Amino acid sequence: MSFFFLALPLIYFKKFFFIEYIFFFLNSCLLMYVLLIDWMSMMFISFIFLISSMILLYSMEYMNFDLNKNRFLLLMNLFIFFMFLLIISPNLISILLGWDGLGMISFCLVVFYQNKKSYSSGFITVILNRMGDLFIILSLIWMLNFGSWNFIYLNYYVNLDYLFLISLIIKGSAM
Repeated sequence: MSFFFLALPLIYFKKFFFIEYIFFFLNSCLLMYVLLIDWMSMMFISFIFLISSMILLYSMEYMNFDLNKNRFLLLMNLFIFFMFLLIISPNLISILLGWDGLGMISFCLVVFYQNKKSYSSGFITVILNRMGDLFIILSLIWMLNFGSWNFIYLNYYVNLDYLFLISLIIKGSAM
């Protein structure tokens, strides 16, 4: 709940933190790692922290005599970390890193008990995660036209024509 209380001054003073780390330039487009910490992200993080802390407390008792309890706790903490990373990312590069981290850790959590059923479920998890990767990479390529991968700098009303055209194509293919 401490993240919730950290969000209160951000709401009251209408402030946010914007952290950038520049890796290199790519065709006049900066490749940077960006984090945005505002009241909304802190609220989401507080709810995720609340839910995940309950899961961790339950799993401590549930897996008390399991030999791989420490591995499970490490995987759960990494899952929470990548979820936090995904929430505070206003940049497609940061989102891709958080998404791939979540995908790898969720695969490890699904195949934790290492039997045939969990392996087949883990394979489905990997396939679905790679489909999400495909759309994120397509979005990266599309946003390269705008010169930035940050959502903050986009004008959302410029692309309504493209959205309307895509929705017509999807509606036409559904008929």
